[in-house]
Amino acid sequence: MSIKKVLNSKTLYFVLLGIVALEIIGAAFSIAFASEAPQRDAAISNLFLALLTAFLFSLPYLIESRFKLDIPSYLKIVVLLFLFAALILGNIHNFLENVNGYDKFLHIISGVLISVIGFEIVHYFNEARETPIKLSPGMVSLFAFTFSMTLLVLWEFYEFFVDTLAYHINNETERNMQRYQWIYEGNYFPQDYGLIDTMLDLLVGFSGAAIVSFIGWRILLKKNLVQDNPVTSKNNERD
Repeated sequence: MSIKKVLNSKTLYFVLLGIVALEIIGAAFSIAFASEAPQRDAAISNLFLALLTAFLFSLPYLIESRFKLDIPSYLKIVVLLFLFAALILGNIHNFLENVNGYDKFLHIISGVLISVIGFEIVHYFNEARETPIKLSPGMVSLFAFTFSMTLLVLWEFYEFFVDTLAYHINNETERNMQRYQWIYEGNYFPQDYGLIDTMLDLLVGFSGAAIVSFIGWRILLKKNLVQDNPVTSKNNERD
């Protein structure tokens, strides 16, 4: 089987889903046989994250089936890999804490990825025959940017509520998504490390979203100029 055929099929989806299924089984056993409260707390959190990952893995295919859409293959592959890197490797296997810079890397990628998804959403509606109004390149880019930033903020909400819930279940929890348990020993910031982590996450996500939105705006603007200028369009076709 060729690489191209694999990437254009559900092979990656089933492989990653199989790994997630093993994570679910492992977390369930840990909950059943945990001898200490922190171990049980971590297992419950991991079980929830694994179930959430399984649902999010299936979401693109559910959307395709429900709304009769054709999501680009590259986008589904990138989404699957990102979710696996963020939820399974990042949270369950603690890459976020143990691998230096992993957290910020994921937030940059998330800003880029969500912006691309925003562009794809608007592209679909712009190409739909029943849509009476087509958005300008500037509005498409603005939507992609604000769409990305909204989801990034919602993710920070999620981290905050998970840390808070875990703390109230067991105040000795090891769940530390917002790094509130870390002590900031530098002199540059006047805040605790938890606030610094949240703001840096948003800033790097903002940077990724802004770069993609700007590049997308320039591409759409150039495409519109070519379409509006028949002479330029014909010359490009000859070339």
